[in-house]
Amino acid sequence: MTTRKHRFLTRYNAAPLNEFLYYARGIPMDHLCRMLNRHPRTISRWTHGHAVIPPWAVATLRLQTLEHQIMRDQMGYTALEREYERKREAQRPPAIPLKHRTPAANEAVYEPRTRNQLPLPGFPH
Repeated sequence: MTTRKHRFLTRYNAAPLNEFLYYARGIPMDHLCRMLNRHPRTISRWTHGHAVIPPWAVATLRLQTLEHQIMRDQMGYTALEREYERKREAQRPPAIPLKHRTPAANEAVYEPRTRNQLPLPGFPH
């Protein structure tokens, strides 16, 4: 009689679902299957919470994201983007006001406003 193999993946050493979805966002399913060398049904079970996500899957996706960022840095794309943004800010005409965002609730300048105090969409404040 053969003995049953123990499962090494348990809920205690599983990767979190939100982290897996964060790194897998925007990647087509067939490409994700090739990257992780798994069947689409397996990845679908991971994303729906029916199976335990192995930690190596998230580590693989995280590593590829990091390699992509490092490669862009080494090729000089990030420096070009920063320079382009700096030039774009300098070329902005002074007549066009910057859009002021509502401050976060934990900032000192935050003032809670009710619905009738908010500006109507499409009309200047």
